[in-house]
Amino acid sequence: MTILRVCVTCGVPSRETHCPEHKPRPWATSRRRQRVTVSGWEEQRRAKRVLARYMGACHWCGRSTPPADQVDHVVPLAVGGADDESNLAPIHGDCHDEKTRMEAQVRRG
Repeated sequence: MTILRVCVTCGVPSRETHCPEHKPRPWATSRRRQRVTVSGWEEQRRAKRVLARYMGACHWCGRSTPPADQVDHVVPLAVGGADDESNLAPIHGDCHDEKTRMEAQVRRG
């Protein structure tokens, strides 16, 4: 037995919360475009500039051996940080994971 629901947009009986005509696209609710102001290729070029400017030194742990391989928003976008080069700094992958975990704990309370 299939339980029918009602489409939240038009009220037509459906197996899901939306009928096929009103089913939202997966990216329709994404807010990335509001947060990120540059395209993918420009973001890669910007990351290369930031890594070169700091000569591979991680802003989180201070080590430069091995060179940092990722770029991090020093002040996260989620708490109002800017999406420009003044808010970007190199970081190691494991340091980035640790920093992200700590920021998530702080936001959770």
